[in-house]
Amino acid sequence: MQTTTSSARRAGRLWLTGAATAAAALAATAIAFNAAGTGPAAQAATVTYDPLAPALGFNSFVEDETALVSTESEGGVATGGNLVVKGSYNVNIHDASTFTVAGDSRPSALVVGGRLDFGQDPATSVVQVHDYVKVGDLTGATVRNTDSNNASVNTHLVASGAGYDSTPRIELNTQQPLASVGPASPIDFDAAFTELRANARKLTGCRAHSVQMVDERLQVIPKGEVAAGQRITISGIQDGVTNILHVTGEDLNDMSELVFPVQPTETAPLLINVDTSGTGGEMHWYVRNQPGAGGGNGAPYILWNFGDTTRLTLTGGDSVEGSILAPDADYTDLSPSNVEGQIIAKNASHGDTGANGGEIHHFPFAAEIACEDFVQTTPASKSPDDNSNTIQGSTDVPSDDTGTTGGSGGPSQGGTDWTDSLAATGTSLRPLLAGAAALTAVGAAVVALTLARRRSTEH
Repeated sequence: MQTTTSSARRAGRLWLTGAATAAAALAATAIAFNAAGTGPAAQAATVTYDPLAPALGFNSFVEDETALVSTESEGGVATGGNLVVKGSYNVNIHDASTFTVAGDSRPSALVVGGRLDFGQDPATSVVQVHDYVKVGDLTGATVRNTDSNNASVNTHLVASGAGYDSTPRIELNTQQPLASVGPASPIDFDAAFTELRANARKLTGCRAHSVQMVDERLQVIPKGEVAAGQRITISGIQDGVTNILHVTGEDLNDMSELVFPVQPTETAPLLINVDTSGTGGEMHWYVRNQPGAGGGNGAPYILWNFGDTTRLTLTGGDSVEGSILAPDADYTDLSPSNVEGQIIAKNASHGDTGANGGEIHHFPFAAEIACEDFVQTTPASKSPDDNSNTIQGSTDVPSDDTGTTGGSGGPSQGGTDWTDSLAATGTSLRPLLAGAAALTAVGAAVVALTLARRRSTEH
């Protein structure tokens, strides 16, 4: 009787041990397969947006100071800091600005968050503005809409106490109500540039369809390896996707031309990520000819992202086809050629003493960028703003698009970076392997339970 009781107790202990082992193994299995994707997990999601939307359609949108020297902008100009009147300049010459403040009858073509600086060229400078002006700080300025004969005339902004036709001045082509000029800025430049900087970072890490640079023999030229005087063609632009080209600043200066055999469109926009780290974030850009893209034929769908650039100077060459996003850069235009799009910069000088800047043509960015981000799905037991459910895409490292060559020696049109895919696959297999190990533990526990019950029965 004692032997039977002892055997039963041993069997009970074995059964409890096996049960505990099985429970732990099952918990481990649940955790492992949850990490493998059967529960809340990181999933690929396409994020589509207009990265220049905070610029409100302005041709030139600047965080701090803007100097107007020469020559003209077809659309509006907005600057969060002071406006330096330093030459003859035309703003919104084609009446293209659409930014209208509530209560106004006309758009505001020139918005200044700070003051008007009339001191750098007191003799001859005149800035002509089509439509309205907004100035955040009118210190040092006088707004007039009557002339020396006290006749009602179009509005002028002059140095404090100066006459209606004095120079330097800002002159409007209309009479704007004095009270609507300022002092107030209708734009939150801090908020706008917080978003623009975030967009520039996201674009640098954007995962989408990669296009390639090829030479005249259709050989792929990797990023950073363009030879001096080499004619480069963009290969692989496809419809229905965002197309991305990765280049260095040295590549842009070394090439003789950048050819567009297929024009970017609203449904096939082109993002060009320019890496200037090799020159310390500074770029003196002699812009090369860009046949196949220009004006309304491609330029509104091309975005040049200078996300790491702190100083960008256009020194000459041809027109820039597309918009420039350089939210951390001091931008200077010393080239008489044009920019066919928008300019986003920290500070800007449109022209300089002895060097005429080019015109800014009104071809604002008119497409949306679609990038693949990785987002965490929300478990039922957690709220959507839980810290574990955050967008991870901005930390992704994009491929450098060194390119692959097809069997015929021509460029691959797919633009897929299989290295990243394999790395991701390897990472995703780890929880599955852990799950397999946990299932093995479950099997062992079940065997232990079976043996324990059989011995109990035998005794």
